[in-house]
Amino acid sequence: MRWFETPACFVWHTLNAYEEGDEVVLVACRMNSTNVFVTDESDRLPDGDIPYLHRWRFNLKTGEVKEEQLDDVPSEFPRVNEELLGRKTRYGYSARMAPGTFPLFDALIKYDLDTGKSETSEFGKGRYGGEAVFAPRLNASSEDDGWLVTYVYDENTQTSELVVVNAQDISGETVARVIIPQRVPYGFHAAWVTEAQLS
Repeated sequence: MRWFETPACFVWHTLNAYEEGDEVVLVACRMNSTNVFVTDESDRLPDGDIPYLHRWRFNLKTGEVKEEQLDDVPSEFPRVNEELLGRKTRYGYSARMAPGTFPLFDALIKYDLDTGKSETSEFGKGRYGGEAVFAPRLNASSEDDGWLVTYVYDENTQTSELVVVNAQDISGETVARVIIPQRVPYGFHAAWVTEAQLS
């Protein structure tokens, strides 16, 4: 076991972690405390209490830790193509936090961890989603060849739907919207299970 010193913070969810040369790389949503679930909307949360995507590099030889903030947009529930979990990945996905409506999520973000660029898929006004799960295409040709699947609750109509977005074109048109015959309230976590995994 190796101990590293780094400024104190709080991490609920990690996007990925992997070894690269002499380093262990960790990508996760970082904040200073757990106040993100404060329900009194009259008090804006201090910026340090809001989660942002960060990357840490822990050098196993020198003990040095490098930390960088990857985005200035608040987000949580980061995910990757789970077939590559524990290995270096280029892409990551996260739910964007809507301003002033903690902890509601009004969009999905796709991060290119190599270039630092990102794209967004907006849910629309008064529509909030949960954690997006990456569902890979059978015989996928690339890391992001698949779909992001989440459910969205529409406050305007009091209805819920399953939303499917093309992971290679996240800012493009939604691939599918499946109306759920009953309202599904706000939620956080989700999972994708293939038919083969069920049998």
